[in-house]
Amino acid sequence: MDKNTSLFDFGYNFLGPLSSEYFHHLKLYTNQLNNPRIIFLAREGYFFNRAFDQLVKLGEFPNHPNNYLYVSRSFLFRINIADVDTWQFSLNYKFKGTLSKILLGRFGFKLDLVKQVFSQKQLEQKWVLPRELDELTNFLNQYIGELGAMVRESRHAYLDYLRGFDFNASQDLVFVDIGYSGTIQKLLTHMLELDTHGVYLITTNGGANTVGRFKAHMKHVVKDQVSMGDGYKMLDRSLFLESLLTAPDGQLMDVVKLPVESGKSFDFLFGRPAYTQRNFHELDRVMQGAEDATCHYLTHGIRFSIDELEELYESFVSNRHMLPRVSWSLFEIDDAISGHGNVNPLQLFGM
Repeated sequence: MDKNTSLFDFGYNFLGPLSSEYFHHLKLYTNQLNNPRIIFLAREGYFFNRAFDQLVKLGEFPNHPNNYLYVSRSFLFRINIADVDTWQFSLNYKFKGTLSKILLGRFGFKLDLVKQVFSQKQLEQKWVLPRELDELTNFLNQYIGELGAMVRESRHAYLDYLRGFDFNASQDLVFVDIGYSGTIQKLLTHMLELDTHGVYLITTNGGANTVGRFKAHMKHVVKDQVSMGDGYKMLDRSLFLESLLTAPDGQLMDVVKLPVESGKSFDFLFGRPAYTQRNFHELDRVMQGAEDATCHYLTHGIRFSIDELEELYESFVSNRHMLPRVSWSLFEIDDAISGHGNVNPLQLFGM
């Protein structure tokens, strides 16, 4: 079997059932809303956006208003660093290391920038989170003005970008992502000051989550109330899925507002590309297979039970040899959110 066929079949067999069930539930969910507007979140939303377009053409999904939104957790953390209400999302995580590692790895700051605010001694100070969360927030509170100044241009540019979509309370915004804690949805709920909806494969705390005066409604497809490390393979080894559900661009790192004479409104800056970005034609074949399967299953009314999806996923991510050899190089993802750089789940899980 040639490489292209093998990659196509892999996408069909591995991603297809998960994708078709996701769209089945997304359709049910959006049909319950008065005025749904589907927002495909970068980068996992890139594939779902493609599959959605195919399903609409086939008449298998209503052609709801929809958009693809450039976004990343790291970027939202950074531009909101001077907003203390967002620290519950950006700083409340398991971590042990220096302030420098938090600011560079978690928030995506550049070293020369943070050196303008913090001394070398402060940057080298070690923190343990969430145990020392209160102490760290008290420390950062002393530098709110400086932190706000560092991100002002990027924050204003991104808010202008969001305003360009004309999101408003008359619409039911439905974010499309794979999971799991809904951090991006909650941050956007806070920034947009709107109630939002999100449909995920897995959620750690589904239902209506309160974000200030607003609600972030989270709907799961496969499972709710599971956390990383609980032993649930689809979550604990979700890096396999995240590696494949990515986009041609790297992680969003910054947004620059351009002058009118430039001919475009914004310049989007992305992080270092992983193997999948450098060789996207290979991942594209996987996605083509998954799209084909999604369309086939939905047009023929073929459904998969939760047990079947869990068994399928576990079989693929527990044994390297269940994954076609030509796909191995695709399993690399930038994991800046934890400060680990690029991560390969095959190596991480000893496969």
